[in-house]
Amino acid sequence: MMEETSSDEQPEMVTREEVEQAEKEANAQSPPDGRTSFPAPKPLPSFFPNSYTTNTPSRSMQSGNSRQESASTQSESKSRVASLSSVNRKRAHMDDDSMSSTYQTSSLLSWISGNSLVSKVVEKTKSSVESVITTLDPGMKEVIRTGGDINIVVTSCKDSKLGAVREAFQQVFGLATVTGQESESGTAAQPVGYTAGLKGAEERIQHLRRSSTISDEQVSVSIEGFIVELLPDKWYEMSCIVLQDPVNHIDLQTFSQPTPIPTQYIHSAQDQTPSDYPLRWAGLSVSIGQVIEQANPHIGHVDWQRALVGVDRRESLVLALRSMAYLYSQKLPTSMIS
Repeated sequence: MMEETSSDEQPEMVTREEVEQAEKEANAQSPPDGRTSFPAPKPLPSFFPNSYTTNTPSRSMQSGNSRQESASTQSESKSRVASLSSVNRKRAHMDDDSMSSTYQTSSLLSWISGNSLVSKVVEKTKSSVESVITTLDPGMKEVIRTGGDINIVVTSCKDSKLGAVREAFQQVFGLATVTGQESESGTAAQPVGYTAGLKGAEERIQHLRRSSTISDEQVSVSIEGFIVELLPDKWYEMSCIVLQDPVNHIDLQTFSQPTPIPTQYIHSAQDQTPSDYPLRWAGLSVSIGQVIEQANPHIGHVDWQRALVGVDRRESLVLALRSMAYLYSQKLPTSMIS
């Protein structure tokens, strides 16, 4: 077996004579001027800071530089704080300007909305524009004001009735849908007295409901003309107007202004009514319009009121219907007229 080498070998000792001999050999090899043969070091690259190529400054210089840097840092901090304060003041000023502008705008709008003069001017302008449009095309009046929550069926398609209802309700509500359906009164051709006029108007509505022409919830307006002796031998033509709104439980009645009728026309209608006329209790078998047309063919039975008193039936109906529309608006829930 081979002998194991000990790991605890002692280092080799060098004698004094060997050291002196090595120094002599080194001196013999060095140049005579004492310079070494190693080349001079190259300068450091340009990307190193100058501080690495310069001598280390003294402690006093370092302390002075530190104070200068501290003063510079404090100055920069103060400058930044002043700059931020200036920016904040500008922003606050801009916010104040924005709030002031918003307040001025809202104040202007509030003044406009709450100023009665401005409201009147706007309403007058709107009315003038509508007037121009309807003058150029009368059929546009119905289109412009048709709509909204008010939907009414009139128990007639005659313009003197249907047109009067539409005009009155659209004036009061602004928007209203008004249509007409022909109906029968079930009473005399010429009703006589308030009771006959009221019964005839109500019967026209019931006839449309029974025939399912309109639903039981439909708002309806019915107009029935009649004659009445208000004073001895003084007869007048009037119209009974009935509004029924089953959903809101509203039932209204009103009458148009009386139109005086010459007595001879009343007598003629009475003479033409047979004594056995089955509806004699309700009135006459011949209407006053027919009698006036017979005596004055140029007048006609449709618009005889204008020929006699200068005011046609539609005008008198519009006045009465405007009152009814206003009363109706007062009884309706606020949600329907807001």
